[in-house]
Amino acid sequence: MDEEKIMLMQQYIANIAISGSTLRNQGAGKVAKEARKFLMQLKLKIFLEIQPEDYPGVLDKWTEDLKTKLPTGAQNWGTARKALNVFLVQVFMNKYLAKQYGLSKFSDIPETPLDSQATKKLRKIAGRGKLPRWDGIKRLKPEVSQRYQIFAADYAKQQGIPRSCLERIS
Repeated sequence: MDEEKIMLMQQYIANIAISGSTLRNQGAGKVAKEARKFLMQLKLKIFLEIQPEDYPGVLDKWTEDLKTKLPTGAQNWGTARKALNVFLVQVFMNKYLAKQYGLSKFSDIPETPLDSQATKKLRKIAGRGKLPRWDGIKRLKPEVSQRYQIFAADYAKQQGIPRSCLERIS
């Protein structure tokens, strides 16, 4: 697929992944619009150059970059991380982008997009007191996210599915 079509596919995914409801109540207006704009421009070619163990560092950098692009009042780490994770799950599942950027080597790497519904289910699976209290996306800190992601990765491995698929577990 040529470069123009790949960019159109990336724009399409940004538009469908980041709806108004994905990032509602984040402390400012136009949060979804600004997140989509950032994600449409994201340089996914980096996946051709890195190894799976490099992914967390790339994700951390992108999270900080997106955070600064969000409107004042919504420049939260958790808001940026959720937007990236929702988008990247769709990118990794898209056969055109997966082929273009060699994403098969990253199959179990993308994080579970965290929100109140996903964390409630993860906390229920983990059992009382095993995961931190959920204070919402706006107040999500990297260390709390990491605890949820470690649990999600372990649980997903037990279930034989990628942890990115745990977002809407039943």
